Amino acid sequence: MGTETLGLRERKRIATRELIERTAVELVLELGYDEVTVERICEACDLSTRTFFNYFPTKDAAIGGIAIVVPPTAVIEELLDAHPGDPLRGALAVFAEAMKIMDERPDLLVHRRQLFERHPTLLQQHLATFHELEDTLTRMLTEELLERPTRGRLPTDMAAADEATATVIIAGAAMRYVFRAWQNSEKDRPRAELVDPALTLMAHILRSTH
Repeated sequence: MGTETLGLRERKRIATRELIERTAVELVLELGYDEVTVERICEACDLSTRTFFNYFPTKDAAIGGIAIVVPPTAVIEELLDAHPGDPLRGALAVFAEAMKIMDERPDLLVHRRQLFERHPTLLQQHLATFHELEDTLTRMLTEELLERPTRGRLPTDMAAADEATATVIIAGAAMRYVFRAWQNSEKDRPRAELVDPALTLMAHILRSTH
């Protein structure tokens, strides 16, 4: 969705978030990680620390970016229910919803890759929410398959926890691949169009193993 379709308040919110992120990354590249504080970022942006914390919980979140936001439980349940009998599609829908906030500006991504190489712990923190979502989704999908076994794709004598775990891992891997493929394709191509090719590719790879 282009910013021209958003209201003034939302455009300002997006602009402020982008200003904080870009400034934080530029300061770290220029001064080094240890020299950059929340106060320094705010001073460079001409914003209050209160405003900063309205957008980011920590300095590291502004520097590394927020990879995803875990959807509310009710939203996850709704997305899983929308794909009865196909837990993988349900899991993919949850990941897609969670990744809507993911930054899509190539220049900032390049700078962040440089930072992740210099400071590996930033990458771990960047992906922490991704792991949180995987854990939450695995738990909820396990509960659903236990309550309604016919919604699974595997034989009913297969452990629900095993199917749920494998399903979420496959969905997570597919979404990582989709995002990387999207970065290397025409940016106006919806990421959703890359999901089926990603699953097909992964299926071919799995079938080719012996």
